[in-house]
Amino acid sequence: MDSRSAYPQRPLSGKQLEHLLQALDRAIDIVLETKKAGDLQAQEEPNFKKLKAGAKERRIKGLKENLIVGINNVTCALEKLPSDAANTFNTNLELKVVQNIDAGLQDLELKFTQLQVVIVAIDVNPRTLINHVMLLCTSRGVPILPVSGGDGCGSLRLGELLGTRTAIAIGIKEGDTPINWALQSILETRAG
Repeated sequence: MDSRSAYPQRPLSGKQLEHLLQALDRAIDIVLETKKAGDLQAQEEPNFKKLKAGAKERRIKGLKENLIVGINNVTCALEKLPSDAANTFNTNLELKVVQNIDAGLQDLELKFTQLQVVIVAIDVNPRTLINHVMLLCTSRGVPILPVSGGDGCGSLRLGELLGTRTAIAIGIKEGDTPINWALQSILETRAG
């Protein structure tokens, strides 16, 4: 199957890609500054060495509540979502399954993280890397936002945004943050 047939829209590239990356960059900065301000208020004496060291590390680590980064992590998150009913579930839905273990009852909680959208760099080689993610998004009802920088630059551009070398896929968790607002605006613009 050709990966291009797995999504109905043309990938974002050129000025559209720039607009997406700039909007996400601003939203990420707002989220991180808000977290940083909260962390500084919670500490009596801020650890300035820690704040200065590894700005790129802080960027990706500070976003774990909002993003799922990497093709393997996004695939795992999508596989945990139920098929065809993903739109009916809320963020971090918890189902309780009662199991009979050693003649005693025990509650087991299964957690699902609903994704608002998955951003996928489609100009990767080999294309089979992204086919499975595209199919999972389609079957789980999660919107796909394909990006292309040309000759594999899409994954480099996404990685640059997060302070990593590359990022083939980024899953945006549902929520009420500037990141979600920026992506909702872009999704509405593309739909209309």
